[in-house]
Amino acid sequence: MNAANNNDEIERIKEVLEELQGERTVLLAYLYGSYAKGNQHSRSDIDIAVYLNSKDEDLRIEAIDRLLMVCDRDIELLFLDGEDESPFVIQEALKGIPLVEPDKDILYDLSDRVLHESEEIRFRRELMYEA
Repeated sequence: MNAANNNDEIERIKEVLEELQGERTVLLAYLYGSYAKGNQHSRSDIDIAVYLNSKDEDLRIEAIDRLLMVCDRDIELLFLDGEDESPFVIQEALKGIPLVEPDKDILYDLSDRVLHESEEIRFRRELMYEA
C-alpha cells in the first residue's frame, strides 16, 4: 500500500474521530506506533489511543464500530479511559500524534494518573529486587 493510501486511511479515521468528538463521545485520540513514527510496512496495523466519554457499553461499541469500519487496514485500539491498560503503554501513546484537539482537563488528569501509576510500579519493582 502506498503512502497516499496510508494518508487517506488516517484522514478517514481522523474525520470519524472528529465527528465522535463533536458528539462528545471521544475526548482524546492519538496515532502512535509505526504509523506515527513513519516506519509502517504493508502488514502494519494502525495504532489509535482513544479516551471515550461514556461507560455505556452500547455507545462505546457504536463508536468502536464506526472507527473500525472506516478503512481496510486493521486498527488496534488502546483505551485511555480503561483502568486495565499499562501506564507505560499509555505514556508512549500520549507521545504520538493528536488526531483531535485534546480535552486539556482530561489530558492533564490522565497524564497525572499514569505518571503516579508508573512511578508506583517502578518503586514496587525496586523493593522487590532489594528483598
